Amino acid sequence: MSFRYLQLRTVINQWLELEKKQWKDLKSIFTIMEYSENEHIVLPGENFFQLFFVNKGLFRLYYLDQKGKEFNKSFICENMFGGPVAFSILDIPLYYGMHTLEETSLLVANYNEFNALYDSHPIFDRLGRKLAEWLLIKKELRERSFLIEDAKERFLDFAKNYPGLLKRIPQYHIASYLGISEVSLSRLKNNI
Repeated sequence: MSFRYLQLRTVINQWLELEKKQWKDLKSIFTIMEYSENEHIVLPGENFFQLFFVNKGLFRLYYLDQKGKEFNKSFICENMFGGPVAFSILDIPLYYGMHTLEETSLLVANYNEFNALYDSHPIFDRLGRKLAEWLLIKKELRERSFLIEDAKERFLDFAKNYPGLLKRIPQYHIASYLGISEVSLSRLKNNI
């Protein structure tokens, strides 16, 4: 088994154990996708009905307003899952884009193929639920931070939850993610 698939299995094993046949079925729907640094995986307005697992690298999810200004929604790095679940269910193009900040290697599965696994064995329902719970927790924490925390608290939370990313992500992208200007982020960091 290649390292990439072993990495995926190790992360899944933190949630549940798959039997040999179940693992074979799951593995069969994933393919390896490689992206260079500073490459768009998908642009806003395009279709992307995929579930992915990050083996290596880092990318951002971003919104684009009417004037072309970008707003970072999230950062995804090694051992994380992602995918536009709502857009896949609704069968509509993405409102956001995905852009690599580093050379990135993904395992990618078609959302409908992953969904079809639910019918093959109850363990895939559990896996889908675990993935949904993980994504929901991430969204809830982000929403909470924007509703009740100030910029300093949001930055400290980001630094605590993603310490390794501070040196990997350009400051202007972190500022955008926090909802502040790059100048404000610089000032904030100097006062901590």
